Amino acid sequence: MLKTLKTILIIKLRDIGDIVLSTPVINVLYENCNAPEIVYVLKKKYENFKYLLPYVKEVLTYDKNDPLDFLRIIFKLRKYKFDLAINLHATFRSALITYLSGANLRLIHNHSGKNYFASLPISPDNKDMNIIERDLNTLSPLIEVKNIPENLKKTKLVIKQKFDRFIDDEELINSIGFGIGAKRKEKIWDKEKFIELGKKLVINGFNIAIFCSENEKGIGQYIADGIGNKAKLFFNLDFLRLSYFIKQMVLFIGNDSGLRHIAAALGIKTITLFGPENPGEWHPYKERDGHIAISHLRELQGEGYDIFSREFREKSNIAIERITVDEVFDVTRKLLNFLQKRIY
Repeated sequence: MLKTLKTILIIKLRDIGDIVLSTPVINVLYENCNAPEIVYVLKKKYENFKYLLPYVKEVLTYDKNDPLDFLRIIFKLRKYKFDLAINLHATFRSALITYLSGANLRLIHNHSGKNYFASLPISPDNKDMNIIERDLNTLSPLIEVKNIPENLKKTKLVIKQKFDRFIDDEELINSIGFGIGAKRKEKIWDKEKFIELGKKLVINGFNIAIFCSENEKGIGQYIADGIGNKAKLFFNLDFLRLSYFIKQMVLFIGNDSGLRHIAAALGIKTITLFGPENPGEWHPYKERDGHIAISHLRELQGEGYDIFSREFREKSNIAIERITVDEVFDVTRKLLNFLQKRIY
């Protein structure tokens, strides 16, 4: 059946990490369909991802804050005459967009069992699934998900756009990236710890590239100043330029945020500092591939903390505070030795 699908719509109106984590679905569709034309709909502010998503012919955007944009996106989608429409994490509104796209075959998944307007039933999520497995489970009516090859389950971004060099590439040689921000303060490692870690790495011959948003510029500059002249700050970059710089890194160390997913999808080794979020769900990577999660959740659970409660996930800083500079440095040393970098 998949071989007959020529035009495919994918919708995921979520944030950066969720978009990156959906790329295995694109991989599987491209591998199993016959040269499909894939259109991807995402949030307006992430339009620049059109230069990064593999095998995607066109990216369309939707802004839920613009009432007229609902009609605009429906009008555009209906022109394609889609064979298949897939919504990977549907609200009622985005499910309605999927339905009104005109596709007769619709896989609509909102992870709670309320698969509005789906034309085929989707297998229920297993509670132990990570986010990639959940997205791939959306394809369960069409493909035997358990038989999907491991190489297709890996995230993938490709820098498609050609451009002039932004800075002298020598400034990026032997650089380790720091992702210092996250959506919630409970997920953000202390700035003084980033400074201490940066100093240790500089002593061992590495440069530090600090990545952050415009809103995080002040903290980013503070960390850069604290580390010294071997640290360079990159802030408020569009996703194309951001990906270009991250692609030059030897290693990326950061909080649980979209940036570390971008790094992993670009083939960069990563160390992720987890606060209250569960790595079993949000770290769908393997240590043998050079992706390491540092988390103290199991330890805290053993001490009696209810790590699965909403209050803990939304209000507790204790998990991220438990992560020490020494343990991050030790993990970095082991990973860089694996990459044949000498670090003392």
